[in-house]
This record gives sequence, C-alpha cells and structure tokens, in this order.
Amino acid sequence: MGISERKAREKERRRNEIIDAAEHLFFNKGYEKVTMDDIAEEAELSKGTLYLYFRSREDLHYAIVMRGLEILNRLIREVYDPQKSGLENILQMGEVYIRFFREYTDYFKAIMFFDATKFEKVDPGSRMQILGDDSPLVFFMEVLKQGQKDGSITQEIPAEQLAIILWSQVSGVFEFIALRGKLLDLLEIDNIVLIRNQIKVLLYGLEHKKED
Repeated sequence: MGISERKAREKERRRNEIIDAAEHLFFNKGYEKVTMDDIAEEAELSKGTLYLYFRSREDLHYAIVMRGLEILNRLIREVYDPQKSGLENILQMGEVYIRFFREYTDYFKAIMFFDATKFEKVDPGSRMQILGDDSPLVFFMEVLKQGQKDGSITQEIPAEQLAIILWSQVSGVFEFIALRGKLLDLLEIDNIVLIRNQIKVLLYGLEHKKED
C-alpha cells in the first residue's frame, strides 16, 4: 500500500469515527442539544481537527442522513423483483419504508427532520450525494418509470414528479405519527395500519386506469 493510499484510508477512518461520535450524541441527546464541542470531545479530537473534516453540525447531520439513505437503498433493492410490474414493486418498497421506520428509527428521524434550512448550510460539494447511486429516491424514480413502461402506472404525471409527490405524502404521514402520535392513540388507530392504508390510497392514484 502506498503512502497516499494509506493517508486516504486513515482520513476515511477518522471521518467515520467522527460521524459515529456525532451519531451517538444526536441519537441520545437530540440534535439541538449537541454542539461541535461535544462532538469533538466524544471523538477525542481537538475542535480544530474536527473542523478539518466537517464545517458544521449540519454537515454532520447530513452525513448521518446519507448513512440512513444507504441503508434504505439497500433494503429496497433487496426486495426489488424485475419480474414484477412497477406498481407491484412500489408496493414492496412501501413495506420496506415501514420496516425502515420500525427497525432504523433513529436514522428515520434524522432523515425526517433534516429540513431545507439545514440543507442550505451543507457543503455545496456534498449536496448532490442525495441524488447519487445510493439514493433511494433515484431508484424510486426508476421503478416508477418501469411501471409507466409496463402499463401498470399512470403516464399522466412525469416519474420525477410522481416520486416527489409520493415521497412527500408518505413522509407527511410518518411525520404526523412522530409529532401527533397521541392523537392516534386516542382514536385507537394503529400506526402501521394507517401507513399501509395511506400507501394503498397512493397506489390507487398511481395505477393506470384502463378505458372501458
């Protein structure tokens, strides 16, 4: 291994250790209560060294969001079946999103509450990662396009717009559950049943309607 390769590996290792430290603090204390000083102390680094890797809490939050999206991307690709219609695959992806919500709750919350104001503060060079090869949103668009080609999904709306509409609507239900779950308890509505019914409503709107 050459010196340059060794340095690159060391840099990547240190970067991941910093993300691990921030992740531990964010998940246990909450994003707003954690400072860069806290993260530097957790990672056993000087604050100056920390800033060599990440300019702000937002950059670190974004790195954690990307970890969560990589997990979600892996899960949805595992259930994707090219032999099934696009609509059937979208339904499977909906079930995966529910699984992600239940099994990777901290990552789910990190993604859910990473809003536009935080995104604007992220290093511009890193922003396009969200549309990279490991992006579940991009894969979601591709499956929608597949469904439009095989006739199972309506062609009235471009796949890119459909992806954003569906993603935001399902996320809205998850956010409602996260912020107003007590109301659902009072109404005796099961969270997972609600999400599945929301997905059914959305899929009904997606489905290509054959003319009589």
